[in-house]
Amino acid sequence: MKIYADENIESGIIEGLRRRKIAVVAAVELGYRGKPDAFHLAKAGELEAVILTHDVDFLMMASMPGSKHRGIIFAHAKNVSTGECIRGVELITSVLTDRDMANHIEFL
Repeated sequence: MKIYADENIESGIIEGLRRRKIAVVAAVELGYRGKPDAFHLAKAGELEAVILTHDVDFLMMASMPGSKHRGIIFAHAKNVSTGECIRGVELITSVLTDRDMANHIEFL
């Protein structure tokens, strides 16, 4: 499973996931800082990646009728530490498949 880290995911999380051999594409590294949330959701789909975010707007977009996405992993920035986020994403990628994540949201 590939992860698309939207622009609000800290570099420490991205680095931690990569140390655990999880494929991560970071929006900031691609030069997508400041792009609208809909852009990030679409880009994750193009890259066949599950989006990792702290942004509740993705939850609202995903709940809209007809919304389709490759999956969302939501980690509330105030409730989930860097380590908890890394371990949670690692668990999700080891247990769930891309098919399991399609149009699905996992909360950390």
